[in-house]
Amino acid sequence: MKTIKLFSKITFGMGMIALLLSCEKIEGPYITPDESIPTTVTFPNIDTASVYRKILIEDFTAHKCTNCPDGHAILHDMINVYHDTLVAVALHIGSLAAPSASFPTDFRTPEGNTIETDFGPFNPPCAMVNRVQYNGEYSLDKELWQTTVQSVDRSKRIAAIQIINEFDAANQRLATHTKTTIIDNYPNPVQLSLYITEDGIIAPQKVGLTTDTLYVHNHVLRGSMNGTYGVRISENGHVNKGEAYTKSYQMNFGGKNWNFANCKVIAILHDTETKEVIQVESCPFLNEN
Repeated sequence: MKTIKLFSKITFGMGMIALLLSCEKIEGPYITPDESIPTTVTFPNIDTASVYRKILIEDFTAHKCTNCPDGHAILHDMINVYHDTLVAVALHIGSLAAPSASFPTDFRTPEGNTIETDFGPFNPPCAMVNRVQYNGEYSLDKELWQTTVQSVDRSKRIAAIQIINEFDAANQRLATHTKTTIIDNYPNPVQLSLYITEDGIIAPQKVGLTTDTLYVHNHVLRGSMNGTYGVRISENGHVNKGEAYTKSYQMNFGGKNWNFANCKVIAILHDTETKEVIQVESCPFLNEN
């Protein structure tokens, strides 16, 4: 059976926050070989006046991190406030994320490791908002997450991302189609990356001095469909106001013990020069009942 998820909510981009990156290890642009497939769906028309910006928060965590559940609770409360305007991705990183007899699930991913190397070091629990430095740091202590999200400029609309997922449950195959509409002029080249996350994973987690063997892990990064930093959505990465760019990818999940009803595609549009995320969108694999 094929389940098709049509995602028609609209978001908007932001004006670029002036930023000079001081970390020499971040070099770009990162180009992934474009193994896209034809876009075979029709996207609904959008009203660009109703588009709004969403914010990406990347939560760096680990199942042996005793204080990370406090960060998870803060993030949960923030999502209850901001709803779908705040898109979360949990990256399990570092030695505290290594599996062991008591913590057998390995949540680490090559993408998470690359991001930690390029923007870190990170000491969980901490987070990064839109891959921008605040007070000279990418890494934000959990006490700063709320005020940092509040400080993001949402006044300019740069882009809207639409996602249509076609999930073939019988064959465990996903086709993800994206359409990025450019609403305002933007000077730098951009790239689009597609991540897979999963909610509701039950696995052990350190909680203070104890271990919760039935802990529920959410927003867990499982991998990507087109590389850590994705691909250019145009030939040279530059985009034009009023134009739309489509990209589609497919992925097979045979042998994965994931709960596909809890999986999402996260589309991240970022500036290849500053690395700043200028738009983000999410869409479940499956239709919502």
